[in-house]
Amino acid sequence: MVVRSSFAHPSLIVRLRFAYERVGKAGKNGKNGRNNNCQINNYLVHLPHKPKNKKMDKLLRIIHLLRFIRDCNRKGIYPNYQQIHKEMDSYLGEKGYNRQLFERDKETIRDEWHYDLRYEDETYALYEDENQLIVDDLLAAYILFIVQNQDGKLPECVIAESRQHTGTNHIADCIEAIEAHKELHITYYDYRDEQTKTYTLQPYKLKHKDYKWYVLAVDKQDNNVPFKAFALERVRSLEIGATFRPNKELDFYSPYYNAFGMFTDTKAEKVVLQFDHRDGNYLKASPIHHSQRVIAETATHITFELYVKPSLDFIMELMKRSWSLTILEPTSLRERFVEYWQEAVKRNLEVH
Repeated sequence: MVVRSSFAHPSLIVRLRFAYERVGKAGKNGKNGRNNNCQINNYLVHLPHKPKNKKMDKLLRIIHLLRFIRDCNRKGIYPNYQQIHKEMDSYLGEKGYNRQLFERDKETIRDEWHYDLRYEDETYALYEDENQLIVDDLLAAYILFIVQNQDGKLPECVIAESRQHTGTNHIADCIEAIEAHKELHITYYDYRDEQTKTYTLQPYKLKHKDYKWYVLAVDKQDNNVPFKAFALERVRSLEIGATFRPNKELDFYSPYYNAFGMFTDTKAEKVVLQFDHRDGNYLKASPIHHSQRVIAETATHITFELYVKPSLDFIMELMKRSWSLTILEPTSLRERFVEYWQEAVKRNLEVH
């Protein structure tokens, strides 16, 4: 499967979130001094359950279209227009779905959402991004918006994730700078030497990893690398600066194609990993990389092959399952893990 990274443009889920926040702030600052949650909900979806705003109606229609094609593809089915029409016609009910609307939706998917929807042999295939999350995230966000009660809280049946996303306070400024081709002047705290440094950046993309947001940008003071990733949680101050001419030749996709996480400074290679059946089943259900495939399965173990850059992020991911992990290939990666494990055992045995 071809991979298209989700940082092609600032995610639609981010835009929804900031629209929600903007209206929420307006409600809090109203004349009556109360949180106007009806205003928030009306801006997005018009309570109680049906979207009446045309833009939201279109958004949800395209989400449903993409989910249908994606779910079919994952089952090895590539739907033709007749199958898509039947599904969408059922979804829309009285409104109906026709070829003209389908063509407009495809145009939006291609030009605005930057999804790779391909038409081959009169069937459709969706080539998703490496995380395969954006469609589900948008739908989940919409559901949470519409089930809010009048106190602006989630219903009691929803348990929210307690871990907070970091750097979100800078996302709006980054999106503004990226879309207007404006430089960013930031002060940035470096965890390695524990020093605060100043940078002038030319921002291009936003990327999300493990509850953290990053801006991918050209560092004007460093010409040794095409671009760098700056964690927004470490940004102490940020100002939007002058306009810059974007470099259209910059490639943000290839470095991440075979990468896991944010580090891209290693070469991709074949990695063969073996896990017990319990962990193996978890990994079959939720692959850690788009290249992952099962190459052997016994009564006790499941073996996977990946083609990936064995970076620090990848190593940390595998460490989560150390109790059942066996690294079959490459030897160099296995030796690194043995060294890490030996040092960990030594440290913990020294504790009294």
